[in-house]
This record gives sequence, structure tokens and C-alpha cells, in this order.
Amino acid sequence: MRKLRTLDEFEEEYFRKHLEKIDDYLTEIFQEYADNNDYSTLLASLRVVARVW
Repeated sequence: MRKLRTLDEFEEEYFRKHLEKIDDYLTEIFQEYADNNDYSTLLASLRVVARVW
């Protein structure tokens, strides 16, 4: 049986291959947080970046 990756795993792999995209991603997630005040989404996105870095 094939194991599917989670979205977090997919994002981590993407950012490991494209470290130059992290700055834009951080700008985007903080802008989304400013617009929506969705703290849990912000933290989840920051965890992905932290695992990559």
C-alpha cells in the first residue's frame, strides 16, 4: 500500500529544494494572518519553515 504525504511534508520538501522562496512565503503567511487573524494557520506555517531551516 502506498503512503501518501501530508501537506506539511510536501511543503517541507518543496522549501528544502527552494530555500530562496522562504522569504516570500513568510511575507505571505504574515499578510494572511494580518487579514484573517488565524493564529493556528500562522503557527502551522511557521512550524513548516522551522523544520526546514
